[in-house]
Amino acid sequence: MVVLLFEGIELLDFAGPTEAFHLANLAANARRPGAGYQYRLQYLTLDKADRVTTSAGLELIAHGVARDYTGDVDTLVIPGGAIARLLTDSDAINVVKRLAGRARRAASVCSGAFVLASTGLLYGRKATTHWRGCGLLAERFPDIRVELDAIFVRDGKFYTSAGSTAGIDLTLHLVEEDLGRDVSMHVARDLVVFLKRQGGQAQFSHTLSVQGTHSDHFRALLAWIPEHLDDDLRVERLAERARMSTRNFMRRFPKEIGVTPARYVEQVRVEAAKRQLETTSRSLEEIAADCGFGGRDGMRRSFVRVLGVGPNVYRRRFHNEIS
Repeated sequence: MVVLLFEGIELLDFAGPTEAFHLANLAANARRPGAGYQYRLQYLTLDKADRVTTSAGLELIAHGVARDYTGDVDTLVIPGGAIARLLTDSDAINVVKRLAGRARRAASVCSGAFVLASTGLLYGRKATTHWRGCGLLAERFPDIRVELDAIFVRDGKFYTSAGSTAGIDLTLHLVEEDLGRDVSMHVARDLVVFLKRQGGQAQFSHTLSVQGTHSDHFRALLAWIPEHLDDDLRVERLAERARMSTRNFMRRFPKEIGVTPARYVEQVRVEAAKRQLETTSRSLEEIAADCGFGGRDGMRRSFVRVLGVGPNVYRRRFHNEIS
């Protein structure tokens, strides 16, 4: 297994998966004493030096330099971090492409998806990254089908994960593929995390689609929608509010915002309902009416669509932590 290092690497992107793989080694060896480690981690730097400094200022010493590596690559792990320089370094991208092409599987954590995408190996595939970067990933690589809400995505031998802690979710999945559910569950318990987290990354973000819009039409509209969630927010009304024809509105809105108007309104309503579930004891009926769902059942369907969990489950999980 090869884990790539580079200057400005995000410490948690690196430490989360590697610690999970280490714990999997211990758990597997405890079940079969003498079997040895299942994962032999090789830390290779994409820079010329044999050590890098993480985003948190901690220095990591590599086993070698990636461009010189000729050994086997079962799994390639590409963490995220300060990747802007890497994306303009054709030699580094070619090294990643060579290693990923040889690997049985290649996985990225957070913004590491941009590095993997730059190799061209994700062409025509599904992928994800941190919710803040999903729009940019889709813009820079239009041939990739970006999953906005996924914790991690698998397409063929390529795996991409969302924000930093999602790298642990992905690693648990890889461990389960390799060593079975018992070992993966053991690692999850040691790390005090869910083996399979319910819901997507939208439950931890602000509304994803607002970011980056520069149109005056849409900027004003997007500011107006959260204040009028219990109004009529059908497409025709929104188009009128934006002073556009319905046809032009339906064409331009997804292009600028990244989702359809109906999907966007649903996300904003769910976001508003989440805040009330987290911080109040109001009934589901009251929250549903206030947020424009039309009823408790409508709110439940939207929560399941957007978050993967119903409002009752969401409240149980987050209300005590925030109130």
